[in-house]
Amino acid sequence: MWFNNIQIFQLKNVDTLDTNELVDKLPDFPLKECGSQEEFSFGWLPLIRKSEQWSLIGNNCLMLRAGKEEKVLPSSVVREELENKVSEIEILEGRKVGRKEKTDLKDELIFTLRPKAFSKRSDIWCYLDLTAKILVINSTNAGLTELLFKQLQTTLGSFSMAPLQAQVSPSSIMSDWLLKNDLPASLETGDECEIQDSSEDKAKIRFKSLDPLSEDVTRHIEQGMMVSNLGLKWTEKLSFVLHEDLTLRKVKFDDTLKDQAFSDSQGGGLADLDANFALMTLTLREFFASYSLWFEINQAL
Repeated sequence: MWFNNIQIFQLKNVDTLDTNELVDKLPDFPLKECGSQEEFSFGWLPLIRKSEQWSLIGNNCLMLRAGKEEKVLPSSVVREELENKVSEIEILEGRKVGRKEKTDLKDELIFTLRPKAFSKRSDIWCYLDLTAKILVINSTNAGLTELLFKQLQTTLGSFSMAPLQAQVSPSSIMSDWLLKNDLPASLETGDECEIQDSSEDKAKIRFKSLDPLSEDVTRHIEQGMMVSNLGLKWTEKLSFVLHEDLTLRKVKFDDTLKDQAFSDSQGGGLADLDANFALMTLTLREFFASYSLWFEINQAL
């Protein structure tokens, strides 16, 4: 499991965080089948389907897997059923259906249709790095992230974390990198970039397959536009698109790392997962040390 979209949060009170308790309690809060009238369910999952291993430990890191099961009820189906019901009432009763009645009818239809809806499952992986004091999540979906936090709090009774706090605007820093052609020594530009106007309209220009250091990009920055995301490569180990909210998207680990993990694995299933996890956590811990310096991230919690 190599993470491809990453959010990083800082862990609070690491010294009092009981990971043994967390590991022991995971099976007590599993993902359950979504009930007939439930919109969704959320819970922990074994790392591999049908296995009994709910966590993985290595490099003072703990990896977990959670899942969300939700009823898929397309809005187009609800809309069509609602239109049919409204037409039926208006024809048979010879009256106009008002807004509030339409809302009530829609709620009734959803209640009736939901038990027949298909279920869809989404997984979310994460790990706690107790050395770097961070929580790393393989998702940039705000809804899933919020559910994961609540699940950790429910499982442990309490769970303290905080978003990364940069002392300087990441957008300003990335803009300066390009404007001054002065990136940190460990970084190289990739081939994509998005810049944004500071006006109320928030006009955006997206560049693909183009060096962000080219004049086509920098002349807009000179005129006051700011970088909102930037493709980067780090020490030949990692490439990603860095966003102004400090998330990493389109993350790709270098093939040499993956080849090393393949060589380290004893072959198949949990062995492959363990080898990948070991190299990924060490790489991201090293990356986070540099990343914190670039953006002057406050680690005093």
